[in-house]
Amino acid sequence: MAAIDLIGTASNDEFAGRVMMIMFKVAQAVATEDPTTPDHDARMSYSEMVIRGDEKPKLVSAHVISSNPTIAAAIESDPSKFGSNVPDSDIEFALSSIWTARGLAFAAA
Repeated sequence: MAAIDLIGTASNDEFAGRVMMIMFKVAQAVATEDPTTPDHDARMSYSEMVIRGDEKPKLVSAHVISSNPTIAAAIESDPSKFGSNVPDSDIEFALSSIWTARGLAFAAA
């Protein structure tokens, strides 16, 4: 693993833009989820933050990459693509996987 390649992708405007668009998709899904979902209040507060545009897509991109070995491996397989070889569905899965953790982190702040 070359961290510099992962950092380069997380900092790439196109990759971060993709993450941002998919963040909106996940935020909307959380906004309409069952209110009895575990940690719904924290998830919803984080969704509201994302929808307002108060989140940092490049920071979230780094979290997406570091939390998902499939995404990291795709980036490492061809660093010159800066994540363009990562399917949107993988990014969405990673975002959904870290959503509660990010919501709880902001709720604790």
